[in-house]
Amino acid sequence: MDRYRLDAFLIWSAKALHRLLCLLMYVSGIYNIISFMSQNKAVILMYHSINQPDCPYVYPDSIISIESFEKQIEYLTSKKRIVRLPELVKHINDGVKLPRGAVAITFDDGYYDFFSNAYPILRKYNCSCTLFPITGLLYSGELKWEDQLAYLVNSSNLGTLVVDVKGRSMRFKISNKSGKLGAIRQLNSMLTQVDSEEIARTISLIEKESGSSVRLPERVTLRYDEVVSLKDEPLISFGAHTHNHVSLGRVSLDTAESEIIRSKKEVERATGKECNIFSYPIGKARDFNETAKEILKENGFQCAVTTIPGKVDVRSDPFELRRIAVTDDASYRFKCTIVGFALQRS
Repeated sequence: MDRYRLDAFLIWSAKALHRLLCLLMYVSGIYNIISFMSQNKAVILMYHSINQPDCPYVYPDSIISIESFEKQIEYLTSKKRIVRLPELVKHINDGVKLPRGAVAITFDDGYYDFFSNAYPILRKYNCSCTLFPITGLLYSGELKWEDQLAYLVNSSNLGTLVVDVKGRSMRFKISNKSGKLGAIRQLNSMLTQVDSEEIARTISLIEKESGSSVRLPERVTLRYDEVVSLKDEPLISFGAHTHNHVSLGRVSLDTAESEIIRSKKEVERATGKECNIFSYPIGKARDFNETAKEILKENGFQCAVTTIPGKVDVRSDPFELRRIAVTDDASYRFKCTIVGFALQRS
């Protein structure tokens, strides 16, 4: 078993173990103890796409079903205290005790289904959120490479897909849904470890090999005019997420500065409001650094959120706020996730 297939197997095993441990925590009452003991810490939840689970043009692990999402929001608004991310950050910057049971909700990337699927549910339950669009996509309407990968593999009629990544030939059986899902996840794991040129080259090869093309049947990302239409919605705060969704820890100083400043200006132009909250693309520890944090501070940002799992309190670094990735579930597993027992890589 090669490294990438082993990695995929370990991910599957970790998910199965997480489900089991969550069940044990919940039925044993440990969940209630942890929930009570962590009331003075806040949770920042991270969402991406709210869509049908089998949506072919969004990376599968980014999707929360519409049904699960509504059940999650119903639970959160009845059992927790929903706070705006800017309000949470103000408590941290002022050194003021956080509200008990505080939860802030965030959406990365700016998928169109936020507009069509998520926001109607948020409005129904009077639930606030923060949206971090990739500003370059507001004009191009293109897909992130992860979503391009998902669409190309999902729409292919091939039985076997052969892909060369950095000189290494990989063969994937994609004759059924599970095979396609496995190929998407393995290829994504490989491509997150190479530079943007190698990613673009590989996606182009997959397009040629698969016999598919990235011609979408419907809208995937928000457009500029839709952000403008949402700018006065009282439940939505907007933040910046770079212009081209680049890892700030892997680009030059000039590129990092340009990506940050341009995304800030584009959000401010669309909303007519100051943009001072930021979400690091990809958001792992290797995807930002002290230089990026200094650029944010110099340009008027008050905070930045990561994808590193964990809770936040008044001692948290406002430019390295942890978040919890939400799973497509609304039962005991979701409840364990929001008290901090999350399954995600840091």
